[in-house]
Amino acid sequence: LTAAMPDSAEDGATSAEAPAAAAPPPRPSQAELQKEIQGAERAARQLALVVAAWPRFVPAVAAPLFAAKGATPADAALVLRGATKLMQTLALICHNNSKASSIEERFKPLVQRLTVAPLAEVPDPAWAGADEVREAVAAARPEGSALLVVAVELSDGETVQASCEVLRPLDLPDADRGPWMYCLQDGRSWALGPPGFAWTGDLRPGRVSPRRTVPASCAPNVPDYAENGIPEAEQSSEHQRTPPVLTPAEAAKARRVAKLGREILDAAHRAVRPGVTTEEIDRVVHEATVAAGAYPAPLNYRSFPKSVCTSVNEVVCHGIPDDRPLRDGDIVNVDVTAILDGFYGDLNETFLVGDRVPKEAKELVKCAHDCLEKAIALCGPGARYRDVGDVVAAHAKRCGFAVDRTYCGHGIGEFFHHAPSIPHYAGNKAKGLMKPGHCFTIEPMINMGSWRDRLWPDGWTSVTADGKPSAQFEHMLLITETGVEVLTARLPTSPPLWWEEGAGAAPAAT
Repeated sequence: LTAAMPDSAEDGATSAEAPAAAAPPPRPSQAELQKEIQGAERAARQLALVVAAWPRFVPAVAAPLFAAKGATPADAALVLRGATKLMQTLALICHNNSKASSIEERFKPLVQRLTVAPLAEVPDPAWAGADEVREAVAAARPEGSALLVVAVELSDGETVQASCEVLRPLDLPDADRGPWMYCLQDGRSWALGPPGFAWTGDLRPGRVSPRRTVPASCAPNVPDYAENGIPEAEQSSEHQRTPPVLTPAEAAKARRVAKLGREILDAAHRAVRPGVTTEEIDRVVHEATVAAGAYPAPLNYRSFPKSVCTSVNEVVCHGIPDDRPLRDGDIVNVDVTAILDGFYGDLNETFLVGDRVPKEAKELVKCAHDCLEKAIALCGPGARYRDVGDVVAAHAKRCGFAVDRTYCGHGIGEFFHHAPSIPHYAGNKAKGLMKPGHCFTIEPMINMGSWRDRLWPDGWTSVTADGKPSAQFEHMLLITETGVEVLTARLPTSPPLWWEEGAGAAPAAT
């Protein structure tokens, strides 16, 4: 700051010529301006992604701002205006604020600079990017969502680069556990923004919440991979080469955990409906599992980030629960595995979402179920493992569908996966005969179109190569002296599958 000059000789000042006005800064060249625009777009996008990574931002932070102005997200937008440096600083502060005890505290620096503007006044027609914002304002948005408009002022003093982000609300009890991000590289890497990929169908990955914790009461059932993601005991076990024969005591443990798995899957089935996220299904499964003192086996197995696999539409298997709401007309497979008393219990089923599932998708689900039932029918002492694939493939072909060949059934017991491997396609070369005491899964994945699949960038989600739906059912089986016992059989209380509706639940298999 400079002191004011005295305005008269009486003040003892001598007159002097006023200093020349400072020259305005030179205008950036077109190339410089374009580079600055790109930087502004990146800064705005990064800030928007930081905000979107916290699904309770809308109900906890945005809602009070709208209410204070007598507005709602349906008729107004959140607007942030400032220089590129401001956007970069806010993104860093809000993302890295590890000392914040609440989401309100985390985003306090941002909230102080946000304004609420009527949608009719957004955007300013002079803004660069106004068309994108205008389209977002006019487009239908999920109920309760809010529109965040970021307007970045460039150094020329005239240009404003605008972009926007639709913020979806998710007011779950534990939604503040950490930023929800996109999974990459088998769960070993994470990103704020979605990955690029040649998607085969309409489904896209959503944001994934941080890994859930397991209470101390589950400690006796916590596996060796719970911390580092590496199932070392499983990998080094002799059971990888030779299927174990369960003793009567071990068979009793297998029955107990299989029944628990069935009860958990039934709880997940009851939660399936339009509007529910697969994240919510993961919460249901996790809480039901740990309430029984068990451990959800998928959690951190080879770095898998969630407690259950949820595979929607074209996903063949190993879908990661995320923030995408299920839609009326979807199909979803829920694959549950629990660890109890040192034994694993594994099963899955495919459910319809709502009342608008296409007829062919319903037939696909029924075909996958029947493929499993026909495979179980051939099981017993002396049966060849390779014959399972012939039976499954024959029925799938009669239905006009194809069997995925990448994934197979497996031995299970003291470990998640071990010998034998049981392919579901015809002409396979699986070795061995079924013997009393063998415990394994059969879990055919039936595709509406091609049998081929592709892997998403998350390293887990397998999808059909043509983007058409896939369905799967799985049971855990024990070979007995006289036949086969379906350890994960449906209970009289199990919610009915679509073809059973109106007739009550299916009887328990024997």
